[in-house]
Amino acid sequence: MNDIKIIIGQFVDYLLPELTPYETSVYLYLLWNSFFKNGTQEIRVGKRTIASEYGRGSRGEKTNYAHVSKILKMLEEKECIKIGDSNWNGTLYVVNLPKDIPLVVEKLADSSLQDHVEEDYFNDPERRLEIFERDGWVCQYCGEKVTSENITLDHFIPQTKEGKHTKENLKTCCFICNSIKSGKTYEEAAPLLLKNIQERRGHHI
Repeated sequence: MNDIKIIIGQFVDYLLPELTPYETSVYLYLLWNSFFKNGTQEIRVGKRTIASEYGRGSRGEKTNYAHVSKILKMLEEKECIKIGDSNWNGTLYVVNLPKDIPLVVEKLADSSLQDHVEEDYFNDPERRLEIFERDGWVCQYCGEKVTSENITLDHFIPQTKEGKHTKENLKTCCFICNSIKSGKTYEEAAPLLLKNIQERRGHHI
């Protein structure tokens, strides 16, 4: 069932916009009578049978042999189908699933690349604010409340160690803790942070 949903989704989202209404009708006719009915991508059928069964045109008229031949050729040019040999039982067609059609493959690749583009929460002011609000305007190292005067963002995994500008890798931080941790891992900076926190709190007593 999931495979069928994927096939339909890829057809609607990526292939349908590239086909004419006639191409769509013939492609769906072939796909239904091959893959969906028999679990194979091959179908042997005559063009006159296709013309009589696949439906009517936009004006309600039945299509003819010549028109079907033209549509099939167009689908082959778009690599939606492969046209094979012909015999008394009709012509052999191999129907490509949407994911195997170059037009769709290209779009799927573009979509995959877009999905992997990381959102920059470090340089975007609105996204920085989202991190501050998530952390309740509290330094995630010393626990002190911060304001717009002393607030910044720290890369938990430092940029020098390939830390990203992602939401998960950024923490609200005060200037003091940020300067201490700068470029260090949390494990490396923890003793220094703890010492500074103790000194600051002792100074406030």
